[in-house]
Amino acid sequence: MLFTDPTIVTGLVTDAEIAARSAVGIYVFSAQSVNEKLLSEAGFDVIHREDLTENMASMACRWHDAREQFRDDLVTDEGEATFEGVQRFLSTCHLLARERRLSRYAYLARG
Repeated sequence: MLFTDPTIVTGLVTDAEIAARSAVGIYVFSAQSVNEKLLSEAGFDVIHREDLTENMASMACRWHDAREQFRDDLVTDEGEATFEGVQRFLSTCHLLARERRLSRYAYLARG
């Protein structure tokens, strides 16, 4: 099994940052060790774990900037509030990942 978790708390994160980071979906934030524990309890052995945090920071920044280039069209399509909310989400993703306070890990496990 291969899965990624973009909500590993690896530093101090404020309540406002958590709210902005979780504004576009349902997220469960946890310590890194929780995934390994749950995989083990489910009968899996973690074969490999890889830190993808830099990728998360880069992608969030590029996505934010690309959306900004098409601001007028996106605001027409999404509305101002949705556009600004997504931009805030992406900015927060970028900041937390760049500062390594929220990380993304990929897990390869065998059952």
